[in-house]
Parts: sequence; structure tokens; C-alpha cells
Amino acid sequence: MKTNDLIKNILDIVIAIILKPADFWEGQKEKTYKQWQLFGNYFFPLVMVASVAVFLGAWFSSTHFYIQYAFFKTIREFLLFIALYFLCILIINQLINTFEGEKNTEAVKILVTFSLIPYLLTSFITGLFPGLYIINVAGLYSAYLFWIGAKTLLTIPERKRSGFILVSILLCLFVFSFLSILFWKIFVSFY
Repeated sequence: MKTNDLIKNILDIVIAIILKPADFWEGQKEKTYKQWQLFGNYFFPLVMVASVAVFLGAWFSSTHFYIQYAFFKTIREFLLFIALYFLCILIINQLINTFEGEKNTEAVKILVTFSLIPYLLTSFITGLFPGLYIINVAGLYSAYLFWIGAKTLLTIPERKRSGFILVSILLCLFVFSFLSILFWKIFVSFY
């Protein structure tokens, strides 16, 4: 896929999921993606953009333009999102059995990939402008997108669906918090 097509495709997805999430998830029901297509064509480029924003924001906001600080902060952000992506897919996929649902790894990958987009966008903004950290609250829109997407894409018994979605969101938030603290501690030990 050419770079221009990739960028246009990502922008179309971002606009569609933010403005019309229910329609977007309905459209994803019938789609199939190749092995690494979701990660390579959507998630990874957005993580790279957010990481570059963190680098620039950390570098220019430091008092003496410390490139080492910006570099470590960027690595932390990059590793945080990559680890979060794979751990959330793993956890949600295992959780489906607990709630008597039909395991569907492809649907879980679609759900995790696209529901994390708002948080990646807020990370981009707060990465470039660290003083606007309060905007991270907008990343909680990811939980709303996950809620709608899980109802549409996953087959979970009606009586257990809300519990599954709530537990999934809380576990992913816990994993995010744990990884964030872990990588921060590692970052602080180097810097």
C-alpha cells in the first residue's frame, strides 16, 4: 500500500469511528483482514505518529533540549502501546470463554485496534503539547467505542454481555496503568 493511500485510509477510519461509531462497527462485521494488516496498516502507524509527537514535545519542552530524555520518553510510549495492544487482545480473547461467548480472535483484534484510536489521538496531542495533559480524559472515548464494538462484533450471551464489556474495559485500564507505571519506573532508572 502506498503511503498516500495508507494515510488516506487511516484518516477515513479515524473520522468514521469517531463520528459514526455504530455504523463503523456494523461495517467491520463482514470485513476480514490479513494476518498483520490491522497492526501494520492501522495501529502501528498511529503509534509511530504518537511516539514522534512525544519525542518532539519532550525535546522542546525540556529546559535544555535534552535529547536523551525525549528519546527515553518516546521509547516508553512506544513500548506501552505495543504491549497494551497485544495484552488486551490476549486478555479479552481469554475472557470471552469465561462469559460463555464464542471465541473470535479476528473480531477481538478489530475491536482492540480501532477502539484504541481515540487514546492514540489524545496521546499525539498531549505528546506534542505536554501541558495539555488534561486532554487525556478524551481518551476515555475509547471505552465507549469498545462498548459499542463489543456489542456488534462479539457473540456473548445477552445476560452476560454488559458484565463482559465492563470487565474487559477495567482489565485493559488496569493493564495500561500497570504497564505505564512499570515503563515509567524503568525510564526513571535510566534517566
